[in-house]
Amino acid sequence: MDWLENIDHVGIAVSDADAAKRFFSEVLGGRFLMEMDWGDYTFVTYSMGNASMLELVYSSNPDNFINRFIEKRGQGVHHITLKVRNLHEAIEHIRGMGIEPFDINDSNPLWKEAFIHPKDAFGVLVQLAEYPMEEWVKIWEKR
Repeated sequence: MDWLENIDHVGIAVSDADAAKRFFSEVLGGRFLMEMDWGDYTFVTYSMGNASMLELVYSSNPDNFINRFIEKRGQGVHHITLKVRNLHEAIEHIRGMGIEPFDINDSNPLWKEAFIHPKDAFGVLVQLAEYPMEEWVKIWEKR
């Protein structure tokens, strides 16, 4: 697929952020890249070697989507993010296959995204993301 670059990261829903941070850094050897609040949730990204990343997602808001997910399914894999060269080309390809992406947002040039619903992806929430890696590397280096 010429629109697909790579698996960017796997997002993991956690309820005890401190314990999860210790596990993914100390036990598995993840290298901290960044922690960022995004609306009413927080994500923490770790490099797991060879450009592989894990993202811990948590929120103190009990009504947040991540806590609803944990309540329903427990802690664990929440989503897989695929880095795409061009979000609109990826969306057109997906639509051409008879699947309608949702929550399409291209308003931020540093992070454009769309999602494929788990019902269309064998139970997995798939996030498609277009972003300039060099800009995110600058953010990581400042932290």
